Amino acid sequence: MLFVNHEPMGIALVGMSGKDQPMMEMFLKRQWSSQYVVVPDHLAKLCILDLDGFEGKDLLQKQQSQYTDRPLIVLSVRNTSIDGARVLRKPLKIELLKQTIDICRSEILQNQIKIETPKSEKERIVRVLPRSRPVQQKTGNAEHNLIVSDKNIRRLSLPSAASQARIIQSTCGKSKHKDSNQLATTDRVDYYNHESNFQEILKNAMELSRSHKKPVHLVFQDNKSITLLPKSNQCLNAINDSKLKPRCLLKLNSDQVKIVISDYSESQLRMSCDTNPQPLDALLWKVSLWSSRGRLPLGISEELNIGIRQWPNLTRMLAIPEFIRIAALWSKNPISLTKTIELLRIETGYVYAFFSACHAVGLIQYHSSYQQPSKQTESAPNEVANTGLLRRILRRLQSI
Repeated sequence: MLFVNHEPMGIALVGMSGKDQPMMEMFLKRQWSSQYVVVPDHLAKLCILDLDGFEGKDLLQKQQSQYTDRPLIVLSVRNTSIDGARVLRKPLKIELLKQTIDICRSEILQNQIKIETPKSEKERIVRVLPRSRPVQQKTGNAEHNLIVSDKNIRRLSLPSAASQARIIQSTCGKSKHKDSNQLATTDRVDYYNHESNFQEILKNAMELSRSHKKPVHLVFQDNKSITLLPKSNQCLNAINDSKLKPRCLLKLNSDQVKIVISDYSESQLRMSCDTNPQPLDALLWKVSLWSSRGRLPLGISEELNIGIRQWPNLTRMLAIPEFIRIAALWSKNPISLTKTIELLRIETGYVYAFFSACHAVGLIQYHSSYQQPSKQTESAPNEVANTGLLRRILRRLQSI
């Protein structure tokens, strides 16, 4: 929010090292490019001071003596209390820093309104200020209304039928049943070359990042980027799904996506980025689904007997209900893709997409001998899947 005179608020960065100051400036620019500007100390409305920097204690005394009416945010690795200042412990949490700056901004803005606004206009302007935390009502009706509102928000957050259909089409391809009475031939199998698209580039970047134990940037031609954090096994993705999805279908080369090893630490990159970290495996999982679109990786046979090493964490990964049935079958008995389609009686795109995602994240196990499923398994594939799922749900509930 700008001030009454529509000028951005000045922030002074005091006591920061040569590496920390540019990172903090980058953070402020990304979060509020038009609302804040870094200025010299004597022109600032807010000061952020690094107490652990050179002459940190002397700089703190100067701030307390010369700028008594100005909000002060102090950064320190030690747990300390300072009168008239808000102390944030290092390593910094980006959400806490954002909230603290917003609180200071609100205080400065309210003080400015008190000084510049005539008494007759105070009430009118206060009404357009950002809402503070609502005061809890003691009446039962207010609490009831709050609960109903929360339920409505949860209900609205669920994907609609049209959204679910789009998710299935983008991951499993168009609806296409396979005739199980005919022998499978490679002519009818849809393949995709995962070695010539973004999926392979992402896997290579993940291996490079983990081998060097350093963050790696994947930079596209339009300067959109994805940062891989190997120590925390997470990523900072600045590309939303609607723009990343079509890139997974294109044939890409090293000139179109550059892989750059970062000189900054993971904590510094987190502080300078306004996106929330995501699990690396979840990113590779959905990229492989978008690349597959219900097709098999090139060179995979339908008759190959497979299983999975462990259940994928479908609660945090892009998935559809059929994936649970496939995982339950593959975790119990090694079986071919053709037999999976016959037993579960589902579309080929679901099976191929799930295989492609598991193959990308390294969950597939190959078996040389085929174990024929029992008649009980063939007659009731749904029962096998549901029993395995219920057993895992009960184990999860017991561990909570």
